[in-house]
Amino acid sequence: MIKRVGIAAALGLTSVLTCVSPASAATDIMRAEPFDANKLMMSICNGSTSTSYWKINVQTGELQRLTWQKWAGDKAFPPARPWELFRGHCSYPESTSWTWNGPEKQVSDTLVNCSHRATGNQQIREGGTTTSTTSNSVTASFGIEWTIIEKVLAVEAGGSYTRTWSYSKAKDWSRTTGISVPPRRKAWIAQRPVMRTVRSNPVFHVDEYRWGKTGVNSWRGRGYNQITSYGAYYDAVGNVVNSDGTPSGQIVFRDRGVNSAADCR
Repeated sequence: MIKRVGIAAALGLTSVLTCVSPASAATDIMRAEPFDANKLMMSICNGSTSTSYWKINVQTGELQRLTWQKWAGDKAFPPARPWELFRGHCSYPESTSWTWNGPEKQVSDTLVNCSHRATGNQQIREGGTTTSTTSNSVTASFGIEWTIIEKVLAVEAGGSYTRTWSYSKAKDWSRTTGISVPPRRKAWIAQRPVMRTVRSNPVFHVDEYRWGKTGVNSWRGRGYNQITSYGAYYDAVGNVVNSDGTPSGQIVFRDRGVNSAADCR
C-alpha cells in the first residue's frame, strides 16, 4: 500500500560561490565625511529615480527632504552654516553578483509504502514557488520604498539576469517525476536550489550643490558629481531558473524506514 503525506520541513545547508562584476565609476565617500555616509546614501536613494531636493547639516549628517518650492526658497535665501543644499537623482547599478546553494527543501509529497514485499511505483508532482526577496544594509532616515526598489533593482541592477533569475517575478512551478518506493520505506523528492544575489550600491548623481550663495555641480565642490558609499547597499535575491521557469538545482531522492504505528495505521 502506498500512502501520500504532505510536504515536510526544509533540510540541509549550503556553500557559496562568488563572482564580481565591474564597480561603479562613482566616488566612495564612506570615509570622506564626518557623518555616517552609509545612512546618507540609503536615505537619499530609497527606491526613487526622480529628482529629489535636500538640505544637509554637514557636521552631523542630519537631512531634510525639500519640496521644489522649499528648495527654491532656500536657494534664494540660503540657510546658515553648517546647512547646505543639494539636488539630483539616484541610480542602482549592479556592484557585484554571486550564486550560492540554498538549503535542501522537500518539493514533493511523501510516499509511504506499507507493503512487506511489493515495490511501489508512482508518478509524483514536484512543486513550489520561486523566491524574490530584497534586503538593505543600514536603516534609512525616511524608510525604503520597497515596491519601487524591487522594480528598479530588477531593471537597473539585475537586467542582465532577467531570463535566468526569479527576482521580482516569483511564481508557482510544478513538474512530474516517477519514483519507486521499496517495501517498508517512505520516500520524497527534495531540491538544493541554486540562488543568485545581486548587490547594488546606489549612486547619487549631483545636479546642483550649494552653500551660501555658491553653487556648483559637484558633491561639496570636490569635483566629482556621482557619489556612493560601499557600506550602503541593497541585496536582491532570487532563484536561478531553467528555460522552462523551474528553479535550477540538484534534485535529491530521499527515503527512510516506515514507522509502523505512525505511518501504516
